[in-house]
Amino acid sequence: MANSYRCAFEVAIHLRRTDVATPASEVGLTLAKRLDAWATGLHVVPLSPVAFASPEAVALYSGEVDNLYRTALGHAPEWRALLDRHGVDGEWQVTQGDVVESLCHVSRWCDLVVVERPQLVPDAPTGWGVVSRTVFGAAAPVVVVPESVKPGTVGARIVVAWNQSREAMLALRGALPLLVRAERVCILEGDLVENPFGLRYLPKFDLRAWLARHRIDAEIHAFSGGKERGAALLDRARKEGADLIVMGAWGHSRITELVLGGTTRHLFQHSDLPLLVAH
Repeated sequence: MANSYRCAFEVAIHLRRTDVATPASEVGLTLAKRLDAWATGLHVVPLSPVAFASPEAVALYSGEVDNLYRTALGHAPEWRALLDRHGVDGEWQVTQGDVVESLCHVSRWCDLVVVERPQLVPDAPTGWGVVSRTVFGAAAPVVVVPESVKPGTVGARIVVAWNQSREAMLALRGALPLLVRAERVCILEGDLVENPFGLRYLPKFDLRAWLARHRIDAEIHAFSGGKERGAALLDRARKEGADLIVMGAWGHSRITELVLGGTTRHLFQHSDLPLLVAH
């Protein structure tokens, strides 16, 4: 007897606030619909270490956190209504503790984790915030949604930043279910990452053949962004009409990118398109 099991995808969507209709939820549920995925709405009630400075503070803060937790649980019907509006099935979860720890934990069984990137001071350093720490520690690709994103199609027209690095390959593999379903896939092939020792014994990877084996009809274009690679990549993605950028994150150390700048840092700060990233 043939096995009729169909692979199911799971998407976790982080909601920074308890109001469920956010850019992150719109993008996440649009992707969940495209993937026919289970969508978990996740709100984390943070615990502040400062609150445990004295017994009196512990009692007061614990009561406040419990109230916030119960209030957040009460938003489950709103999440259900939003799921119904998008034609997606899923659940509402509320946890207590560290946001990054919760997101990295849920990434162990989810195929995508969707997080919202708040609009901060454009020149503020990026590298140790919730979003970047989640990308660094997650076991699944992370979809970073700028707060300025306008609701619309997501995953229909995808641009992939490719340089054959470990990070780029993880992002490409993580995006595979979306690439298969996309109307158009554009690969921007930058300078490839060479073996630092100049050795030739490693297997060669044929991107065109790999995409063809996965039934993905993609356009591949040479791309050179120069020193301002992040700005050039974002500009090219806009010109291609992309609604999602797939890329590896933190290909260099975060210290290097913070001090000298980098593609990840620029896109995290300035992109108005969702980013599917992996480290």
